Amino acid sequence: VSQLPDAYRRLEGGMEFDMAGQIWQVVVGNGHSPEHACLYCPELNVLISGDQLLPKISSNVSVFPTEPGADPLKDWLDSCEKLKSSIAADVLVLPAHNEPFTGAHDRLSHLIRGHEVALKRLLQRLTQEPRRVVDIFPAIFGRKIGEDVLSMATGEAIAHLNCLIARGQAVVEADDKGVNWYRAGLGEMLAEADA
Repeated sequence: VSQLPDAYRRLEGGMEFDMAGQIWQVVVGNGHSPEHACLYCPELNVLISGDQLLPKISSNVSVFPTEPGADPLKDWLDSCEKLKSSIAADVLVLPAHNEPFTGAHDRLSHLIRGHEVALKRLLQRLTQEPRRVVDIFPAIFGRKIGEDVLSMATGEAIAHLNCLIARGQAVVEADDKGVNWYRAGLGEMLAEADA
């Protein structure tokens, strides 16, 4: 591993720079990481998306122990909308995983819809009874979570729960053993009862 440089030039959203004779724009995304620099060249119609936009899977959007009350899912969903308004629909996307692809706007819309569906499934489960983070994995992932991805799945599940809390649709309460239990907010419970 190479030593880190003593100094660097920070990339900021909206910044432009010359690379190999082409002008590239920095489009900053959030949610997957606090500031994720994507590089866009309108002349070449190319986006280097890194992990912010992937062709086959959603970026991991997790809450970390250093910032337990964060709402990275909102940040990531907002970033998806921002990307749609910042890049061409037919841009060639060079992602960090899988093959290059086109159809960025359609992919971004698909990712947004997928997370909104997961949030609806999660909220439905929270109206049934209070649940711990590990209890809601099926609502988000639709598959069994093994030990190999448990920490990533936990971070992503908390991101979904924190998003519902920030929207006023869920609440969290710790029991006397310090275990967090999540349930739908009162308004959501009443709406479910009326349905």
